[in-house]
Amino acid sequence: DLSTGMLHGLCRRALGAAARRAPALSVIRRPALGRLAAAAAGVLGAGAMMAASAVQAEAKAKPTGVPMSRRDGSAKPSVIVIGMRGAGKTTLSAEAARRLGLRVVDVDTEIERDVKTDIKTFVNKHGWKAFRDAETRVFKRIVSENRFGAIIACGGGIVVTPENRELLKAQPRVVEVVRHIEDIVAYLELDKTRPAYQIQSTRDTYNERTPWFDECAGWHFVMEQGDDNWKATEEDFTGLLRLLQNGRLTTGPFR
Repeated sequence: DLSTGMLHGLCRRALGAAARRAPALSVIRRPALGRLAAAAAGVLGAGAMMAASAVQAEAKAKPTGVPMSRRDGSAKPSVIVIGMRGAGKTTLSAEAARRLGLRVVDVDTEIERDVKTDIKTFVNKHGWKAFRDAETRVFKRIVSENRFGAIIACGGGIVVTPENRELLKAQPRVVEVVRHIEDIVAYLELDKTRPAYQIQSTRDTYNERTPWFDECAGWHFVMEQGDDNWKATEEDFTGLLRLLQNGRLTTGPFR
């Protein structure tokens, strides 16, 4: 269930392009809903205000009967979540799935099951190319087997492989989680469980992959630098996915 004022505005394609240089709708977390609604009205007029009103209406809607964590979302269309390593995809996807009654399919976890070892060990032993090949094979299977009732959380490098990008662009509901690069760097410095990037720094990797994320995502969930209110962020992200699954947001690349 969304808290009133937690989902801080929806902007149509023009505002999404301004936020991330991408022709897609962005959901931007801000300290005040009114500020973003005013900005949206100034840039996009009545259409953006209607989108903001839809969000506020969804925020006030209360589910009846079954608690959110136990609602059955198995018939809802699946959503694919992409974004940079350390952006919060796994955490946000797990909480949204719990609230919406969906299952989480974590691509990295499925790869580890497929190759029968953890990713860091596999990369160190076989190299990144072998990992990317395994990633593509597993990702294609996951998408085919999980058309409904799932949140598919991808690894940060899913967009590196052209075949994966084409598959992502063919999907109607792809959301990028966008976290500020300085927050990502600070987080990854504490996480030693992931294999190191090849040669590139985290910032270089971020810059390289940003156009690919923009190319593949129809929707961007954007967090401001230093935003560590994860409870509110989880509520916002859940609200976005609910709107997508219920067909309330249909200005993106939906079919």
